[in-house]
Amino acid sequence: MSTNSQIAFATLGNTVVIPAAASASTGVQALVDARFDAQAVGQYRIINSSANTVFLGVGSTAALATANAVEPIAGNPSPAIVLVPGAVEVLRFGRESFFSGLAPAGASTVYIVQGEGM
Repeated sequence: MSTNSQIAFATLGNTVVIPAAASASTGVQALVDARFDAQAVGQYRIINSSANTVFLGVGSTAALATANAVEPIAGNPSPAIVLVPGAVEVLRFGRESFFSGLAPAGASTVYIVQGEGM
């Protein structure tokens, strides 16, 4: 029997664009479908469409997402999620999460769409 985490990913909302550049972008919210309110979390398909590594910041507010989009360096860990060029990930976050991107090597675009499945 399939569960939501074992079925093919199905979109349940609009795609949100997260710009990434040398300075972390302002956090953008990607809401989870209201039918998942009781779970308080949702799945997101995240695509780094650029040729640059993007450091994705996630947070419960726009400011926190922006603050979390920090490049990790030796001896200084970061809460950012590293998205290699061309990465396609399905990750689970709070249903009202905000996202921000940092791409020190050049302007990049990350696409995020809420849904369910893998």
